[in-house]
Amino acid sequence: MRNFGFARALAVAVGGISVAGLASAGESSGLRVSGMTFIGSRGEQSELVVRADAAFFHPDSGLADLEVVRARVSDAEKGESFQMQCDRAELDVDTNDFTATGNVKGLTGDGQQYSAPWVRYEHASSMLQTDAPVTVIDSGSAFRGDGFRYHIEERRFELLGNVVMERAN
Repeated sequence: MRNFGFARALAVAVGGISVAGLASAGESSGLRVSGMTFIGSRGEQSELVVRADAAFFHPDSGLADLEVVRARVSDAEKGESFQMQCDRAELDVDTNDFTATGNVKGLTGDGQQYSAPWVRYEHASSMLQTDAPVTVIDSGSAFRGDGFRYHIEERRFELLGNVVMERAN
């Protein structure tokens, strides 16, 4: 099954590709890609599109380390579920899950903006979440809290702990 994920990652790669050798005794070989686009789907329900300026794919684990990342999840019936951008991400090409880190900013399909130090997307459960301090802007108000769960199929935010509301300018 790992070979399928590896072939899928190769099939969507755009730009320069190079195979990296062993950097040290503890590191595995992998594939470096410039200008990568990854497309993953779950039947007719949702599609994940991840674009990165650079990626390093680890075939032994099925993980890709991404740099300067833009991601979008959409649903065939409901349209765009969310989009985000971040400095780095780790993508599991077998499950379509990813963890975004560094200056994470996004927008839901309903127009809510969010920002956090890191956010995790779990494809099978259709969940976007973080337990880090978060800001959500919705309908002219800013909400700050200790994290959030965004239930993608329901298009519902659940803010976690110490929620404070401010009027956005």
